[in-house]
Amino acid sequence: MTEFDKDQIEGMKVLIVDDIPANLDILGHILQQSGLEVSIAPDGEKALELVNRSKPDLILLDIMMQGIDGYEVCRRLKADVSTKDIPVIFITALADTEDVMRAFDVGGIDHITKPFYEMEVICRITTQLKLKKAQDEIKRREKFYRVIVESVPDLIFQLDQDRKIVFANPAFRLLGYDPDQLVGQPIGNLIESSDKESLLEDLATRNVGPLAITDLEVTLKTSDEVSLVAEIPTHKTLVDSVGLWNVSDEDVFKENVDKEFLGTLCVGKRVV
Repeated sequence: MTEFDKDQIEGMKVLIVDDIPANLDILGHILQQSGLEVSIAPDGEKALELVNRSKPDLILLDIMMQGIDGYEVCRRLKADVSTKDIPVIFITALADTEDVMRAFDVGGIDHITKPFYEMEVICRITTQLKLKKAQDEIKRREKFYRVIVESVPDLIFQLDQDRKIVFANPAFRLLGYDPDQLVGQPIGNLIESSDKESLLEDLATRNVGPLAITDLEVTLKTSDEVSLVAEIPTHKTLVDSVGLWNVSDEDVFKENVDKEFLGTLCVGKRVV
């Protein structure tokens, strides 16, 4: 393991589940040398108890154990919303392809065979822990940005390729709309314009980078309930729009690239 790899996984938590003490000792020694925080469970029931308490980043799970076997332990973990995302690597002396496939079927992501080879153990564990760390970071960022999107006063919405709304943030409630009920509606239904088609061409842009749309003035209709009570039939907003693609912004402008237009992300600021 390189120092870079060790730095990335150091301090992460691994639970080893095996009913053979020698296996626990061997694996525990290998993992502790890698800077990992190791806990052990001698059977499936104890493993389920520890997982719910400590939430490890990775589980090494023996298949053949007294009591409930590894298949059943994994099945229960994947059925629980609080533990289903914890990766499970099976430990097995079984060489039968059918047994290995069953391990994957119940939710395992990899397997380590006995007898243990230190470099194989380190490589497989490091790969899964780095992936887990990256996934956790993505979830953390998604949660952070979701809080921002749901709390800002700006109108944030996403359109599909057909200019239909696939997401609208809570700021649309200021116009009298339930964001969830807007999903699936054409954005054109909310716009008032004498040249709506031209406006929609700009709003639902495919462009990215310097060619994306900025400060496009859009007049949005308020809901009937709001307009009848407050006598505010429309709401003027300046919209920034950018095209969403399945490739990087640089590749969008290249001709010989397999690319797909996914829709448009729009952010609107109210005109005071």
